[in-house]
Amino acid sequence: MTRKTQILIRPCVCLLLLLAGIGLTDEIVLIHQTSGERLAGLSTIRAGGYDFVSLADFAQTLDLPYTQNTLLKTFQIKSRKTIQILALNPFIRVDEEIRQMPVPILFQNGRFYAPVLFLLPCIQDALPFPLAFHPERQEIAVSTYHARVQGLTVEDKQNGVLIRLRLSESVPLSNVYTSESNGWFYVDVYAGQIENAAALQIDDKSAIVTQTMKVQLSKDTARFGFRLNRTIKEKNIRLQEQPFEILIALRTMEQVSADLLAELTREREKWKIDLVIIDPGHGGRDPGTIGVSGYYEKHLTLAIAKELKAELERQLKIKVLLTRDSDVFVPLQERTQFANRKNGKLFISLHVDSNPNKNLHGHTVYFMGPAKTDEARRVAQYENSVIEYEDSKKKYAGLSDAAFILAANASNSFNKESQDFADLVDKQLSNLPHAHSIGVRQAGFYVLYGASMPNLLVESGFASNRQDEKRLKDKATHRSIAKAITQGVREFKERYEMVN
Repeated sequence: MTRKTQILIRPCVCLLLLLAGIGLTDEIVLIHQTSGERLAGLSTIRAGGYDFVSLADFAQTLDLPYTQNTLLKTFQIKSRKTIQILALNPFIRVDEEIRQMPVPILFQNGRFYAPVLFLLPCIQDALPFPLAFHPERQEIAVSTYHARVQGLTVEDKQNGVLIRLRLSESVPLSNVYTSESNGWFYVDVYAGQIENAAALQIDDKSAIVTQTMKVQLSKDTARFGFRLNRTIKEKNIRLQEQPFEILIALRTMEQVSADLLAELTREREKWKIDLVIIDPGHGGRDPGTIGVSGYYEKHLTLAIAKELKAELERQLKIKVLLTRDSDVFVPLQERTQFANRKNGKLFISLHVDSNPNKNLHGHTVYFMGPAKTDEARRVAQYENSVIEYEDSKKKYAGLSDAAFILAANASNSFNKESQDFADLVDKQLSNLPHAHSIGVRQAGFYVLYGASMPNLLVESGFASNRQDEKRLKDKATHRSIAKAITQGVREFKERYEMVN
């Protein structure tokens, strides 16, 4: 027997077995996921050890639009996606995708019956709200949202229209469905409710939108319509928190001026991460921390920096500059001045930690801010002690303690981005073999002061710990650290450039 024949015969055998064992059971109860309140009951039939529910009852109870043709034995539900079902068949079509259940749909006395256990996972993404079947309790838990539509604003932008729907609470983006027909653009909000359509004010400031409409299609779906006098070229939908809003941007066919295109291009280039500044800590007459075997931190940081430079250039194809590429001393302030002068987009300072407690091991990622722990304060004080090697300390006068942090925060508007960057790098370093993350911390480092870009400082390990120092002296470790930081840069670059 061929495989094709087996595939064709198997549903038929299943169907015969199911029909042979049909019997009545009580019902499956629909309850609210949060409150536990009983919403409705669905009568079931038992066949082949499974509970089957009437598809018509299922759709009516959940207020889902449906059509059925008993002659052709087809059943269709139109929700977020179109669900097409054929009687005596285990296959279900969801939009253009074919899905299969282990057992077929039953057809009895002109009614379609589906096995609840397999139906829900098969069509869940096509429904406006989550459903969870609990066979041991004969319950279907329904998670519904009840967001009241509190306001609607329509306004023209340079190249289209911005629609703002203000809600009482957040809804998933998957609950927002749009469509176009005969010059109208429709927005359906599943779980959206217009409590009083007459009282709901629409602030329409648009010359492109010539007419609006609002209607509660069903108890769980609010519809808004917008008649436009221009063709929609592109649409973008996103959610905003505090206040809860659905933002819908419609770009029309209106041509963008050459000047505006040039301005947008310049703005996009400004936020493009195309130059990374790597700062190998210490150098020259400043050895940094000295490991248990006598190895200097300044050599480790430079070795890791060169590996990181190579990885960033190879993987991300971006320009990379080092604040030092040899064993020379560079004052702390000159490092960020160099980064600013070169218009760097990211600043990464590399270091190796040390502690009187020889058992301490692992990496730490810092960003600029007031130290929250004694250990973070100790590390910052140690790294800042480099100024003892500088010819003049006057430029750091008044920058010790809180005054320094306030000045740093005022001059650096990238603290939130720096923290996000630090989190991503820490996550990647934590995936390395033998990795131990002490965490992401903030502290006041002079070397980060004044950097006009997202910045962080990585303590790659403890030179005071024998195992850490041994690994840090290994070139393979240098490459691993470089690859991990590169992946962190990649993720931050993708996220940062997309947002901006």
